[in-house]
Amino acid sequence: MRRAGSESWRFAHDLDQTLHALLYIRDALRLDAEEGWTIPPRLAGGVDDRSGLLGSAASQQAASAWPSWWSAALAERAKTELGPGPRDAGGEERLRELADRHHRFADSPEWSSLAEWPALQAAARALWRESCQWFSRARQPYLPPARRDVFAWELVRDAAERAAADHQVSPGAVNGCALVLVVEGVWWVPFSPGVAVCSVSAATSPATTAAILAEVFDSHLAA
Repeated sequence: MRRAGSESWRFAHDLDQTLHALLYIRDALRLDAEEGWTIPPRLAGGVDDRSGLLGSAASQQAASAWPSWWSAALAERAKTELGPGPRDAGGEERLRELADRHHRFADSPEWSSLAEWPALQAAARALWRESCQWFSRARQPYLPPARRDVFAWELVRDAAERAAADHQVSPGAVNGCALVLVVEGVWWVPFSPGVAVCSVSAATSPATTAAILAEVFDSHLAA
C-alpha cells in the first residue's frame, strides 16, 4: 500500500490457503468438474493421485458440487480482500462478520457447511490436512527471507496513479485486489468490480500485470 499524507491508494493481493485447498481436493480426486470462466487450471507442480478415495458415483457427485463450492469461496475471499466499504461495519463487528462468512464454506474438521453435498464433505474431511500441507510447501518461495515479488510495487504504483488521473479522483478512491493462485500457465480473469483472480505467472509477467491492475482499478472506480 502507498501512503502520502492523508491520501492513499490501496491494492491487496493474497495467496490464500483455503482457495488452494479447494483446488487441491479437485486435482487430487481428479474431479471432472465443469469448466467455467472463474475456474482456474490445475495446480502447478501436480498433486498426488487420491482418485481412489471416492467411488465412481461419489466422485461424480463431488465433481458436480465442486464449482458451487469454489464460487462461494471466491466470493467470500474477494469481499474480504477488497476491504470494507464505507457502509460496512468496523472493529470487532467486522471481525465477527468475516469469521461467519468464512465458516459458511470452510468449517473444518466437521464440514457441516457441506452437508448438502455428502461426497464433497467426505472428500474435505479426508484431504483437508493434506491440502494445507501442500499449500505450505507451495507458498514458501513467496515468504521471507527468500520472498519473490508477486506484483511489482512500481507497476502497482504507476497503475494506481494512472487510474486516479484518468478518473479524476483522489488517490484515496483507488482500490483493488487480486487473488493469486499457484496454478499452471499465465491465466487471469476479472471476478467482480475491483477484484481479479490470477496465476502467479500472470501476476509476475509485466504485460499481464498491467492488464490486471488496469482492470481492477478501473472496474472499482466505475462501479
